[in-house]
Amino acid sequence: MTRFLMIFLVALLGCATIATAEGKTLRMAYDADPTSLDPHEQLASATLQLSHLVFDPLVRRRQDNSFEPRLAESWEQVDDVTLRFHLRDGVTFHSGRKMTADDVVWTFERLKKSPDFKALYEPFESAKAVDAHTVDIVTKAPYPLTLNLATYIFPMDREFYSGTDENGRPKDAVVKHGSSFASSHISGTGPFRVTKREQGIRLELKRVDDYWDKDSPGNVDKIVLTPIKEPATRVAALLASDVDFIAPVPPTDFKRLEAASCCTLVTMPSTRILTFQLNQDRVEAFKDPRVRKAMSYAINREGIAKKIMRGFATPAGQVSPEGYAGHDPGLTPPYDIEKAKALMKEAGYEDGFSVTVIAPNNRYVGDARIAEAVAAMLAKINIKVDLQTMPRRSIGSASTSATAIS
Repeated sequence: MTRFLMIFLVALLGCATIATAEGKTLRMAYDADPTSLDPHEQLASATLQLSHLVFDPLVRRRQDNSFEPRLAESWEQVDDVTLRFHLRDGVTFHSGRKMTADDVVWTFERLKKSPDFKALYEPFESAKAVDAHTVDIVTKAPYPLTLNLATYIFPMDREFYSGTDENGRPKDAVVKHGSSFASSHISGTGPFRVTKREQGIRLELKRVDDYWDKDSPGNVDKIVLTPIKEPATRVAALLASDVDFIAPVPPTDFKRLEAASCCTLVTMPSTRILTFQLNQDRVEAFKDPRVRKAMSYAINREGIAKKIMRGFATPAGQVSPEGYAGHDPGLTPPYDIEKAKALMKEAGYEDGFSVTVIAPNNRYVGDARIAEAVAAMLAKINIKVDLQTMPRRSIGSASTSATAIS
């Protein structure tokens, strides 16, 4: 299995936002917009970005990867399986309702039913309201990642999403790539509310006047988010002052943007790790650990980070990125083509075998080029790769950052 620690990249226009009669407007261009307004329909970057604007999580990570209180003011370990969260008082949804522990419990139960999130919450037994502002989250066994998963709990307005819509369908239904009440209606506790949405074209948000967090007022009253899939087109829009902010930035344009007087290039490390998932049900060879080790030894992560990602990626030798629990700085990614060949011979696959690799070509920075490089590297140990790259919607939603090999 191969893992790559990627870098999240943005370019910010130096001339700031547009001043309007209502205040400042920030025009943002991402490579994709949320497929839905339902925060539980798809586990994807665009959905999480929207969730942080329109909702609030119980806790969130700071830049140093420590946990910051948000809707949960504090928390404490009650016993081996119970983490108790104390909620802020006076937080209201955009509908005007006050948020309570019952909303957190309702949201937790809905997460456990979501196709994209339910696997993450499988270790959890339940969420229980102790009182109006106290929630216990209980795991089936002692579990060290409860706080990590609490960053995905964005309390939803249970009354807003209860009942049936005009067609008699449940408002709380999670419908993948379909039409539902939750996919087109939204009520959160966040700093912005959605005012206009044209799927795939434009998403507009306006700042909430009575937002609970008075310590971070911000200086933007309106956000206009435009999806621009093509990297070159995003960069051109920024340089032409059609937008103020773009992400991600293609590595090939870093020097060009750094030299441009209008722009400031901002880079920061991501915790996303890209992996190659091996389908052992379809390829017998993958069941042999010597084959899997050989594939790992055959992939030059350092070369990919340096050449394809232009130095804006970190070769990953483990699942946990720096700053996460379990990260071991002593684990470095291996690369030894001769050892890889020896392992293939020892496993009885000296002549290799054929596999199909399915990878995205528009989801992550450099995704298709990385897959092509890996395919070429595996060929050196006689693994013949039929590489198929396709848009993210063709592959389908995945809760992991992964490429499938079968």
